[in-house]
Amino acid sequence: MKLTHLSVENFRNFIKTDIILANQNVIFGMNDMGKTNLMYALRFLLDRDIRKNGFRETDFFKNQIDKIIKITLSIDLSDRTSNDDTKNVISKVGGVRSSDELDTFYFRVEGVFDKSEGIGLPKLYWGNKIDELEEIAQDGIISVLDKLFKIVYVDPTIDLEATFKKNKNRLFDQTKLNDNDIVISNEIKELGMQLNGKISSMNLIQTFQTTITEEYKKLKTENINIEMKSELSINGYFSNLIPYIKRDNDDNIYPTSGDGRKKILAYSLLNHLIKAQEGNRIIIYLIEEPENSLHRSMQIALSKQLFNSKVYNYFFLSTHSSELLYEMDNASLIRIYSQGNIESESYIYQVDNEYKNVKKELNRSLSTALFAEKVLLVEGPSEKVLFEKILEEVHPTYELDGGYILDVYGIKFRPYVKVLRALNITVIVKTDNDLKAKKGHPKIFDLIGLQRCLNLLDLEANESEVDSLDPVEIDYFTANGRWTQSRKNKMIKDRKVALYKQYSDKITLLLKKNIYLSKLDLEHDLFDAIGKRMKELLGPDPIKYLQDHKLLNMIELTNELTKDDCVKIIKHPLFKALRKLVPHELD
Repeated sequence: MKLTHLSVENFRNFIKTDIILANQNVIFGMNDMGKTNLMYALRFLLDRDIRKNGFRETDFFKNQIDKIIKITLSIDLSDRTSNDDTKNVISKVGGVRSSDELDTFYFRVEGVFDKSEGIGLPKLYWGNKIDELEEIAQDGIISVLDKLFKIVYVDPTIDLEATFKKNKNRLFDQTKLNDNDIVISNEIKELGMQLNGKISSMNLIQTFQTTITEEYKKLKTENINIEMKSELSINGYFSNLIPYIKRDNDDNIYPTSGDGRKKILAYSLLNHLIKAQEGNRIIIYLIEEPENSLHRSMQIALSKQLFNSKVYNYFFLSTHSSELLYEMDNASLIRIYSQGNIESESYIYQVDNEYKNVKKELNRSLSTALFAEKVLLVEGPSEKVLFEKILEEVHPTYELDGGYILDVYGIKFRPYVKVLRALNITVIVKTDNDLKAKKGHPKIFDLIGLQRCLNLLDLEANESEVDSLDPVEIDYFTANGRWTQSRKNKMIKDRKVALYKQYSDKITLLLKKNIYLSKLDLEHDLFDAIGKRMKELLGPDPIKYLQDHKLLNMIELTNELTKDDCVKIIKHPLFKALRKLVPHELD
């Protein structure tokens, strides 16, 4: 079974939104955008404890009670011969599925406001034809839907004590005691009775019992006595069990103090309960901001649990944490944002095979960018160091305004651009006009810089399907077959400038997509902007100095740049990409 689509209409702050789903779903966005409301839409559909209360007036978009709330979940049943959950759905829905469309099935809850009752009464529907859904019969608040799905909602403040207490009977099912356990249990009960006998014989306890009984009888004449007892023998020894920490090679026990440790232990209990779940209800987890009180390392550990284990087969996770997304793959990314009305974009994120071995690095960079409004992609750390310095001087609040600089550092631009654009996050690209000699043909050069930019125009096509630019020949050899590095560098530089002019129409097209190609490279662009200043700071050949040790020497330069230097750079035409992260015109 695969979750495929969620549609929400006229519910809370959603006038209408359509979301592509996977079995693992990540919801993100600024505060107060509606992440919790999206969770509640699912709860109204699949959780009778929420649905039984009906839709209040405030659940209708802008209190428009004359309109109908519609929440529709679509699932794919094409794996019906191999998936147990799919088989379970098919067995429960029975003849509701017509033979016309066997692979898709819909569940819907509608809320029509009843003014006389002052509430929107939920009605459930299902079927495999979206325009011909049948109403699901309900017995009070219970329907067959509640026998098919179970919603497990995990709030940000998941409480260890409450989770343990609520599930204690399931964790310690006394009907499963073996013969030896029963013998021990009876011995404990006897010891409990002896314990209470000892307690009652204490002078301190007897004095208190007598005093409190006398005080009670002053208020109410009654033939009773107040006695103090340990609950161990009254409620059973399981009632007093609580988890403690015992370290290896240490006989002492320690309380589970600390919110982070308690949360991890609460999730451990939840995982255990999930695995021990009886019956065949399909469990869907709604997990809200689990990163609260968790150290970074624990967030990464939880990411492994969520995305890699087989415990959480179906879940919706809302988060502000990039660490929780390190292990994501085959997940739907759901971005909720505001453009007047609340909007949403969703994208099924899959790590391509060529990036599987760098999945964590790819996800680490991407997951931070997901929380931005505008992302500037650059080739490496030296560009990032320079651009961050410039923006900190010119517009120090650029990150507060939703800007972010991401260096792809050996990973191609394409996977980042594809995801970010799909989520309607503004993407800006700045890259060098690189040429690369063909292997075995030192005079033939591919236009890899311009080509990588053109590959970003049509993200639906494979890179191999994008028209390739013809390579160029640069004959830097002399008549006697010799060459020097300086001669080669100059000829390559001159050819890059010529190619920049030759392909001006393509470069203009790239600019419309926020893709900025250097005339040569970052160092030459920088020299065009503040060449005299660079010579003052780095010596007579600052370009070579920067290129010899790019990151180290770029840090040296940025430490010396003044605000005036940074303003000159960002105003230069070759640094238009940076201005995209500045929301106002520069004076």
